[in-house]
Amino acid sequence: MRIIKYIFVGILFVLFSASNVSSQTQNDLPKNLVLAFKQGNCASLSNYFSDRIQLSIQDKEGSYSKSQAKQILDKFFRDYPPTDFKKKHAGGKTGARYATGELITKKGNFRLSFLSKKQNGKFIIHQLHIEKD
Repeated sequence: MRIIKYIFVGILFVLFSASNVSSQTQNDLPKNLVLAFKQGNCASLSNYFSDRIQLSIQDKEGSYSKSQAKQILDKFFRDYPPTDFKKKHAGGKTGARYATGELITKKGNFRLSFLSKKQNGKFIIHQLHIEKD
């Protein structure tokens, strides 16, 4: 009886550990995406954009093509050169993820949030919001 109890506890431990690791990796952001925000690299960042993206940067908001959004974000990064990006929270479910963070620039800090959806096995950003902290 004692052996069965230990086996049962062991199985529960393994199942709990596996589900915890799976949820951590599900909510992790791609390293290249985080690096692109830190460096203000629009070319790398636009690789994660949908063909149409809902973009909101301070007082400018709209639905833009990938190339338009890249130009708008490039101007923002020229005006506010980033020095760091710190992820605050990430979550979601199987086909969609969201993340919030702090974009630290030479001219102040900004709250950044985005929503991504899985397309063809890759998470693509559909909404991006940047507002003054």
